[in-house]
Order: sequence, then structure tokens, then C-alpha cells
Amino acid sequence: MTRIIAGEWRGHPLPKLKTGSVRPTTDRARTILFDTLRDVRDMQVLDLYSGTGALGFEALSRGATSLVSIDRDPKYINAQKAWIKNRDKAYKAYIGDVQGVLRKLDQQFDLILADPPYAEKLSDDVIMLIEAHASQQAIFVYESARREDSSLNSDVFILEKEKVVAETRIQIYKAH
Repeated sequence: MTRIIAGEWRGHPLPKLKTGSVRPTTDRARTILFDTLRDVRDMQVLDLYSGTGALGFEALSRGATSLVSIDRDPKYINAQKAWIKNRDKAYKAYIGDVQGVLRKLDQQFDLILADPPYAEKLSDDVIMLIEAHASQQAIFVYESARREDSSLNSDVFILEKEKVVAETRIQIYKAH
């Protein structure tokens, strides 16, 4: 069972559905990611390909001020909404294709999390939309398969750190 690791909701189990192809970020990978990020307090967070919401909810638990979650599967978004319902945090969720939803959003974010299905690479169009939604000091976290060449072609973000945890490659970029 996947749980929140730290912060206000430490130990609370995350939404779990028995169907679908979601691969939640492991507890170990989330620990390494958030230990590397250090402080997400007061950040506006965007969670792309959010699935169970593990990354975004972890950020909220650790003091982020708001979360926007996007996933194309309504089952996962509905499970997220049910999970956060009585938790009194700024949360919005959108069902749909990441590219389509990003085109409609007019908000900027301090922390952008992207954990697409391993078979799906981020297109240049999606990267440009992510750049358009990044605040001046934004951090962009990209999870991909360990074996995948996942260097990002970006005019806004530069790679700061890269971690490999089991089969997952975590890249942390900063806006410059």
C-alpha cells in the first residue's frame, strides 16, 4: 500500500485502484526526490500524468500551497478527489490529455511534476507548454524509465540533478 511519507499526512494511505496501468512512484523514489528538493513549502504544484496523486499529495503534505492534478483517466481523478475531499487544501483536478489541458490553463507553477507512462515520451509541444506554465524559479521533475535516454530539449530548464532508483530515472531541472 502506498502511503504519504512525510509532513501533515504522514502515514495516510493513498488512493489505490485495481485497474489501469498506473505505476505509482515508489516510497523510496519519493523519499529520494523530496529529500533532494528539500523544501516545497509555499509552492504552487502541477502534477502531470498524476495517476494516484502520490507526488502531488506528497508535496501538499509537505507544505505546498496548492496542487493542480491532470490525468486522462477519470477513475484516478475521482479517487484523488475523494481522498482529498475533507483535507482543506487548494486542489484542482482536470481529466484529459495533458497537452490539451495545459493549453487551457493560465496559471504558473513553482514545482512541475511529470511522470508519464514509460512508453510515452514528453513531446516538444508538451515541453513548450510546461515551460509556459513555469514560474521564474520553477523546478521541473521528470520521471522516466532508467534505460530511456530522457534528456530534455528545453530553452527554459537546465538539468540540476539526476537520480536513479531501481527502474526509475528522476531528473530535476531548474528554470534559468
